[in-house]
Amino acid sequence: MSYKKEEFPHYVKTAGKISIIAALTGLMVFVFTLMFDVGAKEFSKVSAASTATTTLTVLNTPPAFTLEPYEVIGSATTTPTNSGDAVSWSAIGTDSNGAPYFLLVCSTNAVPTAHNASGPGNLGSAPPECGVGSVQWGVSASTTSGTLATVATTTIEGGQFSTSTPNDWYAWVCDDDTSNPRCNSVPSQGLYATSSSPFHVNSRPIFSAFGNNGPKEPGADITFQSTSSDPDLLGGDQNIYLVVCSTNTDYNPTTNTCATNFIASTSISLTDDASATKTLDAILRDDTYAAYGYIVDQYGHEAATNPLNFDFDVSNVAPTVLGGDITLNGGSALSLAVMGGETTGFTLDFIVRDANSCLTAASTTEIVDYNVAIFRSSYGTTTCDGSAGSYDPNYCYPNGVATTTWNLSCAPTNTCASPLQDNINYSCTFPLWFVADPTDPGPNTPTAYEVDNWSVGISGTDDDTLTGPMATTSNPQELISFSAIDIVSSAIVYGGIEPGFNSPTLSATSTALNVGNTGLDQEVRGESMCGTFAVGNNCPTSPTSTIPEWRQQFSTTTYAYDADATEGGGLLDPWILQLSSSTNQEVEINIPKTVATSSAFWQEGTTYWGIAVPVAITLAGNYQGLNTYTAVTAEPGDW
Repeated sequence: MSYKKEEFPHYVKTAGKISIIAALTGLMVFVFTLMFDVGAKEFSKVSAASTATTTLTVLNTPPAFTLEPYEVIGSATTTPTNSGDAVSWSAIGTDSNGAPYFLLVCSTNAVPTAHNASGPGNLGSAPPECGVGSVQWGVSASTTSGTLATVATTTIEGGQFSTSTPNDWYAWVCDDDTSNPRCNSVPSQGLYATSSSPFHVNSRPIFSAFGNNGPKEPGADITFQSTSSDPDLLGGDQNIYLVVCSTNTDYNPTTNTCATNFIASTSISLTDDASATKTLDAILRDDTYAAYGYIVDQYGHEAATNPLNFDFDVSNVAPTVLGGDITLNGGSALSLAVMGGETTGFTLDFIVRDANSCLTAASTTEIVDYNVAIFRSSYGTTTCDGSAGSYDPNYCYPNGVATTTWNLSCAPTNTCASPLQDNINYSCTFPLWFVADPTDPGPNTPTAYEVDNWSVGISGTDDDTLTGPMATTSNPQELISFSAIDIVSSAIVYGGIEPGFNSPTLSATSTALNVGNTGLDQEVRGESMCGTFAVGNNCPTSPTSTIPEWRQQFSTTTYAYDADATEGGGLLDPWILQLSSSTNQEVEINIPKTVATSSAFWQEGTTYWGIAVPVAITLAGNYQGLNTYTAVTAEPGDW
């Protein structure tokens, strides 16, 4: 066996400690012999030393997103950006060197080009550019690392912006390092639903013709028509609306209406040839009136041809009433006060007008009658039309019913003295039943009630029996919630119970009637019981002659009396309540709203009661106390 001298040092350096010891032990003589044979030259190689300088260039790293890019105002199929408006993006980028950065937004994911600043003192002066074939939507100004960058572009119809397909965007953050400028390697399209790529551009609707179906009588409906459409295909057909104004000077493109000269607007969803209907004012001379049409789509974008003009004609009129001439209850809310009955004293004032004057050529009265309907607004004058058949004490009070059913009493407050006079003024009083629907917020008023209010419709009739349209007040009022309770019996009878015993079940009862206009729960509190109790003379604190109020238990169902319960409700079954003299206990009795005025049909609910007589009671006899019930408005689902 032989060894190469050149490999031996390498072998020694790479072997483990145990291998070296074994080699030295087993081959001592051989090793020393070999070492002596190597000679001075080889020993010189082992002991010589030299040095090498290490060098490294640390390359610039690109900034990274610490807040993903997003559209400042989300642009999606349901919320597109109108042509001519700006799309803005924001993001936060952080550069590990603390250098400023740029937010770059492009139409494709083609690799962008980062540019280097001319020197360290000019960082932030060389913005990047989008890659080949990509539209550059925008690049932000130089932005401090770790702060918000924003970039915007103004959209147009056509050109680089598409209104028929989505406009993709890809965002980078880039620096302008002087020697190695870079952008992050993977672009972002955002992570935030409708504020992520792509954005959508909404084009203007097309409006080529405008007209109407006049002439019409005052108070009648006149319909304005248009030849109009929306060219956008993205996101499906868009609704378009026709807004009609009496001038071409005060249309507001922000609110899409006219500040003071509004006539009518589209009230239903239309995708072509939008129309609008107007109930004309009550007093209008037979004349020609200006009308200007404006077309706007569902995203508030106006047609480029706005406005188009087509005047309308008004012919002779029947008696009419203006909404502003109707005042309900003096402009105050309607408040009920009589449980289970009618509250009287509400007021109504209105004016009936006739464009042919209130005085006939024969000096007789032109306006001879009126039609009145007071109603909850969601029913309107179509349902509550003034006829006897529309009467319902919950939501509709028409003057077509007999006064024994609803006693509306009206009288004129002026006379018709001149052919130039067009009006008769009336002042009325009327009652409302306790079941009239509330429309205030409550508490706990169901949404279907709360969104409404109470209104009134009035129409006039002339001496030729021609009746004008029914107008509604421009100042409707709320009807206030009136939670009211009536207890059928004035006594809760527990019967006879020995000291130390209790009612086996909650079997004594109290019956509550709903005599207000809401769903009904109740709150209960009560006093201790003793033989000397009287109103204003509470029981003494005596363990032998007073039964504490908390010994009384109650519920909406006849459960077993919970004998383990302690004062304050300890150990009390959760479905049972304990009477307190200081704290009202709400009973979810859930009595529905009463809808009939006859007491035979009033809604009611039962509370079940039980009591325990303490073993310490030594005084026998009749014990009395007093429990107090308070009406509470039930939850909306219990009406």
